[in-house]
This record gives sequence, C-alpha cells and structure tokens, in this order.
Amino acid sequence: MPTGSEFLNDNPKSSFLFCGNFGEGKTSVAITFHKIFYIGFRQGGLSVLKKPGNERYQKNLIHYEELCPKSDEELKAMFMPDGKKGLIYQYITKAKQMAEKGEVETLVVDDSSDWSNNMVKYIWTFEPKVVNGAPDTQSMYGTLARYQSNILDQDLLTFRRYGNFIMTTHLMRESEQTIEGTKTRAGAVDKMSNLLPDIVGGLRREMQRKFENVIYLEAKLQSDGKTKKYIGYTEKQVAIGTVIQCKNVLGLSPIIENPSYETLFNQPKGGK
Repeated sequence: MPTGSEFLNDNPKSSFLFCGNFGEGKTSVAITFHKIFYIGFRQGGLSVLKKPGNERYQKNLIHYEELCPKSDEELKAMFMPDGKKGLIYQYITKAKQMAEKGEVETLVVDDSSDWSNNMVKYIWTFEPKVVNGAPDTQSMYGTLARYQSNILDQDLLTFRRYGNFIMTTHLMRESEQTIEGTKTRAGAVDKMSNLLPDIVGGLRREMQRKFENVIYLEAKLQSDGKTKKYIGYTEKQVAIGTVIQCKNVLGLSPIIENPSYETLFNQPKGGK
C-alpha cells in the first residue's frame, strides 16, 4: 500500500471519460497520452494515427487489440463473463501486466458505445431469459447492468493503480419523458441536462460519476466553413445545446482549446 507521500509525488495518474459525437476528437486526444495499450471496439478506430500531423503520436502506441466481432463465435469469445474467460478480460490483464513492467502507462478503451452494443448482442444471443415463452427483457437488462458495472468497476478502472485509464463514448439526448420520469420510473436529478453517454441500459446515468475527469469534446466549425477548432469542456456549464455534466480533478479552466496530454497535465491551475 503506497504511503501518502508516495501518492502525492507519483507520476500523473487519473481516469478520463472523453465524450463527444463522431469526429469531435475523442480518439485524437487519447493518442496524445504516453505508452498506450489500446483496446478498440470499432474497426479503423486508430486510423487517426495516420492522419497528417499525428505522426508524432505514433510512438505512443505500444500495444493494439481490436474487438470487432464478425460472427456469433467471435462475439461469444469476446465476453464470457463467468470466470472472466472472454478476450476483453484477457486483454485488460495483459495491459496491467505490461504496466507493472513499465512497458505501458495508459489503457485506452475506444469506445464504450460499441462495447455496450456488443454486450447487449451477447446477452440476447447467449444468455437469453424467457418467462412463459416470451423474452424476459427486464431480467436481461438487469444482467446487462451487472456485467457492465462489474467490468468497469472491477477490471477497467482498477488500471488506475498503474497509470491513466481512458474510455471514450458517443453521446445521446434523453427524451423529455425520460428526463421528467413516469409513475413507475424516477426522472433525472438534473432536469436541465439531457445529454448522456450513449450506453445501453442504466449505466449511462451512473457512468460519469465513476470517472475522475469527464470531458466533453466539440469540434467547432470556423467562419470559413472548413476549419475546425477543437474544444474541451471540463466543468459543468451550458454548452452543446444543454447543461453538460463535466468535471475534472486537475484544476483545469472550464474550457480548453486543443485538448491533449500536454494541455491536460501541464496547464497551470486556473490557466487557459
């Protein structure tokens, strides 16, 4: 167990949830971190490394695994949560082993929206629940919530012992009915915010509180209609058409331009 002094003097380690729609810069920020073990849930996710101007970040990629099932057999091999036999658990364990040896410093999971969709397919295909001849969707959603929460809490976020953990996610807007609630379902606590991680099931409401840093990303088109300015929102504020639930423990200003490892960790507290 590290002492208080060791904790305070250790290299920067934190957990990050980068949120945004496609093309907003989630993976582009992730690749600026050092010594990356990358687990991708979408094909071509790392093609951004070949984008002009990003060649300098290619040295950051130490290990790459892709989990994009093309058959039911590959889908089954991907998860198998009983006994943690699936490939995803094997890859996370490998990342921790490499981190212990100093070979990697960052675990990137890109992205959680595809991870969640594939887990739904896995449960509906291999662990269906049936009551009176009909699918018991309530029970299956309960299984989904348990599996997703367990892998995030027990396996992924525990990488924080070794280095930085990054997860990316797309965003979705909740319906007004979901925000307000119904007679049988509680509404949102903050009814001014309708933007949440695009995750199937109840985890999307809980996910943001599990991370130390929740940063929303936006690529703003400039006046020429072509150039983009990449923005990171790091604190709760009005942006992207709603109140966004951001937070950080790094002392960042509420809005930062061109977010990267350097701007996140080397920015003076309260800086711009």
